[in-house]
Amino acid sequence: MFQDIIHAINKATSALTQGDLSYRISLGSSKSELDDVAAAINTMLERITHLMEKTRQASNTIAHDLRRPITYARFQLEDAALHAHSEEDLRTAIAQAIKHLDHITSICGALLRIADIEAGMCRAAFTWFDLALALQDVLELYTVVAENRGLIIKATFPEHLPFYGDRTMIQQALANVLDNAIKFSPCAGIITCTAHFLPPLPTAENNGSIELKITDQGIGMTPEEMAHATERFFRAEQARHAPGFGLGLSIVQAIVQLHGGQLHLADNTPGLIVRIDIPLPFPGKSATL
Repeated sequence: MFQDIIHAINKATSALTQGDLSYRISLGSSKSELDDVAAAINTMLERITHLMEKTRQASNTIAHDLRRPITYARFQLEDAALHAHSEEDLRTAIAQAIKHLDHITSICGALLRIADIEAGMCRAAFTWFDLALALQDVLELYTVVAENRGLIIKATFPEHLPFYGDRTMIQQALANVLDNAIKFSPCAGIITCTAHFLPPLPTAENNGSIELKITDQGIGMTPEEMAHATERFFRAEQARHAPGFGLGLSIVQAIVQLHGGQLHLADNTPGLIVRIDIPLPFPGKSATL
């Protein structure tokens, strides 16, 4: 039995080095340490397979999303080279091409931002700060944007809310969610934003958590769309013609996960509920604001 498991592990690792991710080790009933190792290898292979599939899907989507603005930019320049009758025509064509190239730059910038966050390269700016003040800064900006669209933002949170993390990233997460809520809400719609402290449970491995919730009355999502909403470039069916890259919630998800939190989406009938739960660390880091 011992030799069988060793042989199976060798076969699995050999298959992996040759690019075959389909092989799995048959587990016995002895529950030995080698069985634990074999189970861990199977789990690793499942994760690698899942990541490779996500990478393949993302690559296909990125290629599709980048091809269109590149094609448009090329068409503008070629058409100008062949048919421009004046310097003004050339300037117009070049300006249009630059606009399409700026679109590509924005997509690449967002992807690099997600990659940096997911790699954990952004924890250097983690510190204690007053989340209430940080939220207020974002809300002041987006309240004006909402009013220009005929929308109302109602916010409720404590005067002070100690939080440990990256202030700029948390503000970006809120801004992305509010931007979506405004973009997909009907005129006269109401967007609510709440934040409060949740005390720790007796068995919790944290010092409580912060719950941030944004609710809108917009187009919402189906359960299936919610399951894919944080995937890069995903666009819900009713949102396909709206401006944007489909990266907003991907960035939110990366920021929340970097802070050890969770992002939840739920139906508001009509609209969407976005809830962010982020744990706070135990005492040891000063919470003085």
